[in-house]
Amino acid sequence: MDLRLLEYMLRIAELGSINKAAADLHLSQPTLSRHIAALEREMGTKLFIRAQSGVTLTEPGKLLAGRARPLLRQHAILKEQVGEMAAGQLSIGVPPSWQRVFTSPFARTLVAQYPEIKLRVYEGVSNILRDHLLTGILDLCVIPFDSSPPTGFHQTALIREPLILMGSAARKLHPNQSIPLSYLDGENLVLPGRPNVLSSHIEHMLKRKGMVFKVAVETDTLGLCLDLAREGIGYTVMPACTLHDHAYITDTMSWTPIQGLFVTWALNESLARSHSHAVHEGRKVVLKTLAGTLESNVWFGAEAMSGLSSKGDHAVLDRT
Repeated sequence: MDLRLLEYMLRIAELGSINKAAADLHLSQPTLSRHIAALEREMGTKLFIRAQSGVTLTEPGKLLAGRARPLLRQHAILKEQVGEMAAGQLSIGVPPSWQRVFTSPFARTLVAQYPEIKLRVYEGVSNILRDHLLTGILDLCVIPFDSSPPTGFHQTALIREPLILMGSAARKLHPNQSIPLSYLDGENLVLPGRPNVLSSHIEHMLKRKGMVFKVAVETDTLGLCLDLAREGIGYTVMPACTLHDHAYITDTMSWTPIQGLFVTWALNESLARSHSHAVHEGRKVVLKTLAGTLESNVWFGAEAMSGLSSKGDHAVLDRT
């Protein structure tokens, strides 16, 4: 299969128009239509539903698009590994709660210091980022520490921070008065959908103590979790970094640490890409950015990690 056909298909799907995609790809509309027709013949099915308002993917088309993205990413990695790609490229996955405390300053620093590196940032919940890492989409990835990391990846523990309970201002949670996990017994919760590590861990701990784990809403969007908690739909549980530079949280919400609950974040690096200049320099900027953030004392309760804790807290989320 000509991988260019997959790229053409994805661009049409993104723009919702063959004409717009043709202009973007510097092809004529008839030429692009012939390419898509050839791909549909090869796949043995229609990939697009055509209408006057534009085009949309069929169900087989959606399946092919989902499988094509990691395939194209792996192909790009292979080209770089055999020396066919001159420019450096770095893809990094970061939790959305890290945006203000890490991701924005990291991107600014990398672009300023290494303008030759093409940076791609993915934000998402831990289970989705881990899948992207395993399929080769990501070179570096920040996800909760895994006591059994997958083969082919190097893991470095970075930061340990508290988990906090967040709710509406009417809940009157106090930052200086931590609460026990039992406070969540039977309460409506707004959490990322399972198999998210945080949600699964809270569920396990509550049920182990004979308590009720009750999820009102599952969503993988940080903003929606916060909005629903602010409106009183339920509590949400977030890493403490969520507080950084979000003035509206302290103005319109209340929050408090959960006694003894922490998350340890780790940097995962694809060993297949460790030789890359972009990955090597990107790793250094990750560590430098985190060090600068910790020195500024704006990250509530965070502490630097150096390998595994001497206390033996090898769990992704630990209770000490």
